[in-house]
Amino acid sequence: MFSKSFYRFSISLASCFMVVLLAACGSQAATGSTPAPTSNTPTTAASSSGATPTKVPVTTPVTTTVPEPPTLSSCPASGTARAAVMAPLALGSHANIVYIVNQFQSQASSAGTLKRYNVSSGAKAEIVTLPNTLISDAQVSADGQWILFVAVASGQAKLQLIRMDGRGLQTLYCATPPANGADPSSAIDNLQWTTDQKIVAFESYTNRGNIVYLLKMQSGNLVTEFLAPRGSVDYRPVTWLDNTRLYLRGLNADGPSFAFYLLDTSKGANQTFSSLKLIYDAGSGCSCGDFDSSYDGQQMDIVSYTTDPSAGGPGIGSIHGPSTVSTRPAAGGPSTTILTSPNMAFTTIRVVSQNTILLIVNNSGTGAGADTSHNGLWKMRADGTGLTRLTSVGGGVSAGPASLNQYNQYPWSNISRDGGLYALQQNGGNQNVSLLNGSLNGGNPTTFASIADGTQLSIVGWTTM
Repeated sequence: MFSKSFYRFSISLASCFMVVLLAACGSQAATGSTPAPTSNTPTTAASSSGATPTKVPVTTPVTTTVPEPPTLSSCPASGTARAAVMAPLALGSHANIVYIVNQFQSQASSAGTLKRYNVSSGAKAEIVTLPNTLISDAQVSADGQWILFVAVASGQAKLQLIRMDGRGLQTLYCATPPANGADPSSAIDNLQWTTDQKIVAFESYTNRGNIVYLLKMQSGNLVTEFLAPRGSVDYRPVTWLDNTRLYLRGLNADGPSFAFYLLDTSKGANQTFSSLKLIYDAGSGCSCGDFDSSYDGQQMDIVSYTTDPSAGGPGIGSIHGPSTVSTRPAAGGPSTTILTSPNMAFTTIRVVSQNTILLIVNNSGTGAGADTSHNGLWKMRADGTGLTRLTSVGGGVSAGPASLNQYNQYPWSNISRDGGLYALQQNGGNQNVSLLNGSLNGGNPTTFASIADGTQLSIVGWTTM
């Protein structure tokens, strides 16, 4: 089983990979290869599904770029999808952060851009700019060669794909605009791509209700995988545990509850609520936690924190400690607490290596215990020991909260491919957004993008170029 937070892509197809419409791979040479991480290689262990997880990339690097054949950016026929066309790209050795820039005029996006930032040189490069388009839900492929994203223009949401060098822009699926004036982006939302790069899961709000679709990248086959009960909970894809099992988070419309489930896609299409396996439920009305699967996919790591109700109406008034980090088997079972803090609210958890976990502390509000002096990015060992503050960005009300990748939980979404660097977003006041990177060994982070005019900035993930 390949954990969601596990560089477990059996991509020997990285050297010879084309999902559709290419018959030959490039030749293999010794130049332009991408170094595989060496410090984050997990030991081999049997997964909860009985499979043996793949170790951190043991693939042959792609050393020859194959020209991307003609692709289509027009919409496929309504209700259908299109197979992906993916020609191999030889990557370099310099760590690059991919990020989104959405510019606005009169509350409408005037341009959506995917960019790369070279951490070594400080150089920035535009991968693609789409006029009058809002880009969201972007993520970097497991092999680092591709970006999958949602583009919304003229009320139409499109699922698109582009190679890291800006070649091969293609539209895989166009959603029917949602009824009743709903946000067009809700028609394709919460993308999650398996690490074998064969399946994309996403949710959509339709006249049939909340649906989770699966898109088979090789064939273009679109499957209605899960249909939520009408008027109940929004079931949101969060991350893949392996290439067949998908975690869904249940969110109530009037007060999100912290509950998540496993959807086993091997059971076929048109599954309903009775098909889901409940893994954790913190209780009705509670939105006080986050989760991530362990690096080897054996267990689930869960953070929970304390909230106070808002004095002015529905919702949360303050967030504070006590807070805990606990573990349980990835497919459900008894829980074990590995860390407790009386003062800090751990609001985000991401497992980024075999023995490293990142935590966001985000105390907020005016209630008792809402001490913001601890806010920022922290790390600890997988057993709950060694809690260490990496940076205080996000500390204090004026600075605004810090956040890790909002779209995806794979390690390369938050840390560099060699395991040494992190990327972080800080949302401040007066529409100020900053993107930073820093060392997992500590020290002051570097701000590589910052804006205060309402432009949206979002981290997509890491590659090498």
